[in-house]
Amino acid sequence: MIRINLLPVKAAKRRATGQRQILVGSALVATVLLGLVSFHGWATAKNDRRARKLMDLNQEISKLKSEVGDFDAIKKQRDELQRHKEAILRLQSARSGPAHVMRQLSEILTRNKGPTYDKEEYQKLINVDPNARINPNWEPRRAWIISFSEKGGAVTLHCGAKSDEDVGEFLKRLKLSAFFSDVYWQQTQPQADGKYGVPYVTFDVTCRVNY
Repeated sequence: MIRINLLPVKAAKRRATGQRQILVGSALVATVLLGLVSFHGWATAKNDRRARKLMDLNQEISKLKSEVGDFDAIKKQRDELQRHKEAILRLQSARSGPAHVMRQLSEILTRNKGPTYDKEEYQKLINVDPNARINPNWEPRRAWIISFSEKGGAVTLHCGAKSDEDVGEFLKRLKLSAFFSDVYWQQTQPQADGKYGVPYVTFDVTCRVNY
């Protein structure tokens, strides 16, 4: 009976199998590494494209700002104009009826109140004539209205005041008011102690009322 030793053949097969596994494993590792390198390259390229796009957008925004101006500044100007418009509309809507006129006179002669006026126009006025500035610390009780008459929009006021300076402050506020225009006054007349218990002056004012 012939005996054949198969051990060397089996060992050779095992070595061949091991080599194939190593080759397959190496190929898999190489494939994974190639995939990682490719993904990294793709991600880097994508981030670069995004960065370039962002840079282009920033440049475009800067270009638009230089052409049309700063949007925030334009919006602020628009809001300011809208506030002026609303203030003017409020003034216009308030100019109606004698009750509003009497209330305006009351506010002119009330502390911490004063005439209703357009602040922008007031600023322009005092830029031209600083003497037109009203005194916020003036005591309104130093002037008063003795009589009021109105006919066809023409108003005549007979007034009293403690001094000529108080007359001037009252007239400033009356001229500034949105309710009155064409304000004129006659020379003050000093009055001796009498009804009010202290020296004072009287004066007359004529003006137009804006209903």
